[in-house]
Amino acid sequence: MSDLIRSSTWWAQSSKHARRTAIGTTAIVLVLGLITWTVWVSPGSPVSSAVQTALGVTPKKTAQPSAAELSAKLDAAQQRIWELEGKLESTDAQSGSRSDQITTLKAELASLQSQLGAAKSRAEALAGKSGGGSGSSGTTAGGTDGGGANGGGSGRSGTAVDHSGTPGSNGSGSTHPVGTGNGGPSKDPSPTLPAAPTKAEVLAQQSRWYGLYTAQAPFNWAEYDEVQQQVGKASNMVGFFQGFDQDFNASAVQRSWANGRLPMMTWETKPGSVGNDKPNVPGYSNQDVIDGHFDAYLTKYAQAVKANGQPLVIRLDHEMNGSWYNWSEQPFNPSKVERPQNAPDTFRQMWQHVWQVFEANGANDEVIWNWSPTRIDDLGSATYRTLDYTAKYYPGTQYVDWVGMSGYYRNAGDPPTFARTFDATLGQLRQIAPGKPIVLNEIGATESGTAVSESQKAAWFTSLFTALADPANDDVIGFAYFSEVATSVTDGKRATNDWRLNSRKDSLAAFSAGIARDDIGYDLQEVKEQ
Repeated sequence: MSDLIRSSTWWAQSSKHARRTAIGTTAIVLVLGLITWTVWVSPGSPVSSAVQTALGVTPKKTAQPSAAELSAKLDAAQQRIWELEGKLESTDAQSGSRSDQITTLKAELASLQSQLGAAKSRAEALAGKSGGGSGSSGTTAGGTDGGGANGGGSGRSGTAVDHSGTPGSNGSGSTHPVGTGNGGPSKDPSPTLPAAPTKAEVLAQQSRWYGLYTAQAPFNWAEYDEVQQQVGKASNMVGFFQGFDQDFNASAVQRSWANGRLPMMTWETKPGSVGNDKPNVPGYSNQDVIDGHFDAYLTKYAQAVKANGQPLVIRLDHEMNGSWYNWSEQPFNPSKVERPQNAPDTFRQMWQHVWQVFEANGANDEVIWNWSPTRIDDLGSATYRTLDYTAKYYPGTQYVDWVGMSGYYRNAGDPPTFARTFDATLGQLRQIAPGKPIVLNEIGATESGTAVSESQKAAWFTSLFTALADPANDDVIGFAYFSEVATSVTDGKRATNDWRLNSRKDSLAAFSAGIARDDIGYDLQEVKEQ
């Protein structure tokens, strides 16, 4: 990417401001102590009982907790909420084989959130009265927010970003370098809403995006952090998936921004537990969405996105030009006489309908809509590789912020090059949506070869970064790498591939060398061994 601007924006994590953050945190703890001491001084008061119940503490009739002790207990309760939400979002929990455990976790999570939220609200109300002011200092408009898994969330009380203020300010006077991500171990958000940019600031970023998909991120960062550490550079974007039977997950967005990473959610109009080998899911057709069968769900979702107040990318119904998902307009197996679930032009209408519901609820202020077909030259029939066929799925300029694509190197007989994997599709994207920024939303390379010298995956990585340095690809603003072992179905053929960045030493070395280049428009923190 040529002539990239290295500007300073404030949302990405940076070690340069650790001292200021520590000072600010100490001040907040002291103020919190002064405010909440009154709450704790009367053990029989409703506020004291609520806080102690939320934290699982036996009421004390004598000694009162210090500010540090209270802060630690509040953090412990909040961390338990994050832990429960992570378990609920795990692959195993969503598989349907542990319904009894899910029920128990949901109940515990709801109880903790309710009790902790009530205690905080009462404490804030007391603070407002005792301070003689409006009671709004240190809180976001709207009070607590019940987003997150299953309608839960961290709540929105505490210091948060003020989108109406001066760009670059997060209320503490600190600034952060653009797009660096988190160079240390990933962390869960604090009980306050993590700082985040506006949608406009995300769209204006000049350095490129480097994203990762790992098995449990953003709910469990262990594998994600391991990959980052091995690569040596911090990512600034994280990808995850949701189905149309799941509520908006505020915790996923907040966890992402707590680590300076742009959340990119792939939202699929099917139940989350349904794989990509079931192309016709009853009740989830494009026409079902167009006819308003999901309007109540969409309205609730959009309102939760708006209430959370943090930007995210929504990649709605990706790879629509393939045959394997239930939102496609082509038959699953073109070699058989099979009636497609969706009539022509219904994908475009479905997308516009979802967008319009979000627009009506003000949620488009937070959403970066990302239209992302699959690699065209790998489709089974020439009919589906044409520009006209791909273009008929495009919702229109008004409804799309970014365009993108999925592109995998999976065939050992193909040249392991950027051009072979991406060029044909990029050419169509540039004709269909001229001037739109392009994200390589979901990419990966499988292993082939038996010796280090024969690694086509390493060669593919080298070609990827060489292409990103080419000014002809300046409109490609980033990529998200799918670092998992996965079984997929493409045109009716099932295959398992090892896409992981660290699948072989030479592959990892090639990627690490590429992402560290200084001519590809990245501004990322180094990640050192812990």
